[in-house]
Amino acid sequence: MSLTTDDFAEFMAGDPEDEETVPLGDALDELAVDVEVDAVEEVRDVRERI
Repeated sequence: MSLTTDDFAEFMAGDPEDEETVPLGDALDELAVDVEVDAVEEVRDVRERI
């Protein structure tokens, strides 16, 4: 099985609802979610469950 550019054609078409004047990095930053996790506490929690 192989993929060609034709396989991605529908995903590369422009979307009239997209704000193309905003750089991609900025657009992705608007969608990002900051998550703060104490990794040590999470590992301890998992160990306690096992």
